[in-house]
Amino acid sequence: MPGFDNEVVVVTGAGDGIGRAVAHRFARKRAVVIVADIDKDRAVRTVEEIDAFGGTATPFAVDVADAAAMESFAEDVHADFGAPRVLVNNAGFVTAGPFLEHTLEDWERLLGVNVWGLVHGCTHFGRQMIASRRGGRIINVTSVAAFAPIPSSTPYCATRAAAQMLTEGLRLEFAGTGVGVTAVCPALVPTGIYEEHDADGPTAAAASDAARKARGGAGPVDPAERWATHGPDSIARTIVRVAARNPAVVPTPIEARALYLANRVSPGGARLASRVLEPERLTRLRARWSRPAALTRLDDYLARKLGERADR
Repeated sequence: MPGFDNEVVVVTGAGDGIGRAVAHRFARKRAVVIVADIDKDRAVRTVEEIDAFGGTATPFAVDVADAAAMESFAEDVHADFGAPRVLVNNAGFVTAGPFLEHTLEDWERLLGVNVWGLVHGCTHFGRQMIASRRGGRIINVTSVAAFAPIPSSTPYCATRAAAQMLTEGLRLEFAGTGVGVTAVCPALVPTGIYEEHDADGPTAAAASDAARKARGGAGPVDPAERWATHGPDSIARTIVRVAARNPAVVPTPIEARALYLANRVSPGGARLASRVLEPERLTRLRARWSRPAALTRLDDYLARKLGERADR
């Protein structure tokens, strides 16, 4: 897939955070972007921002956990724009707090968005891509939590692990159809998701603390802290890059790659590392001892190397 000129790109959860940044980047590549979000106002704001720099985008309001709504959404997109060339399943739901304090409703929402949302997107848009005989790319945004357990986030990690295996299995099933399937696994990224309605009651304080740790501390994010976690635009840049290729699994940035490789070499050691050296500590150490420009070059190099291995 050499370029995205006039290609249809569907991005879920595009009203904010990583999804919004992904929509912006594809629009700057002259793609026709379908901006989907559960909140119509946020989707419209993203589209207005894209319109302001001359991009092309259309807003849709859809709850990815709603099977009927996703089927209707896919039909509407196909009727107006044809089969998409790229689908980015980015919408996600987060909780934080002790396992025993999670309610059935918490679990239903986590599974609905983080697992069923991917199932619905891959099913309906995957069929369209295969039927079009033009091929395409499905990119499922999972998390470092898919392979590295995070304290006080067991239910979230479980849903991300399920999403990861769904992605890897679907890649095998779609082999030979021209439709590539990739899992992009970001480390902690300050997107605001923890501070919104995604956590309430007894889990709200823990979720807010997780967001603070993801930023490397309390208060506003200064330039140094932005490098401590990487921001949504850094993840978006990776997603657009891999959409033009076909790697299997792309952990990003460096600390996510380190945890992924450690898990493959020694799962027990990776679990120990998750307990002793938490992800936010890795990001703070990386920011403290690394120069941003050199870090970006190294990160890109490792991304290419992992991608080359995944392609084979």
